[in-house]
Amino acid sequence: MMTLPIHTVLLVDDNPDDCEIVKEAWDEIPVGQELRCVNDGTELLDYLYRRGLFSRGECAPRPSVILLDLNMPHMTGGEVLTEIKKDPSLASIPIVVLTTSNAPKDICFTAGMGVNGYMQKPNSYTGYLQMFNNLRKHWAEVLEQPLAGSGGDSSANVAWC
Repeated sequence: MMTLPIHTVLLVDDNPDDCEIVKEAWDEIPVGQELRCVNDGTELLDYLYRRGLFSRGECAPRPSVILLDLNMPHMTGGEVLTEIKKDPSLASIPIVVLTTSNAPKDICFTAGMGVNGYMQKPNSYTGYLQMFNNLRKHWAEVLEQPLAGSGGDSSANVAWC
């Protein structure tokens, strides 16, 4: 099996059930070496800036990739994305949106913010396995280019903005 250049992937999702199913599928289809989960946008920013619970560096290794849900309380994924992209020290972290929304406005907004990919959450465990298997196969392509203007696989569900 091929070794992937991923160290820490950080999932941002406020739904504990979603976090658990993602972790289980992630372990079954090893996309990266480690998956960590934070519960919302505020906790993500604490993790990235190493504040509060994450003040010790070993508790918060810099993520190689962020999997970001958009629909969260307190601070939406869009608000978090805006904050990350404003900070030059964080803006280069690849972000893949993983959300229930397939609304063109969400796809266009995140594409305009320079996300590296946009995936709609599957509605089954088998769907997650299939999604992560596809992601593993195309990981380098997903992370090389932002969604906007990337063309990509013609079978992908892409909304042009």
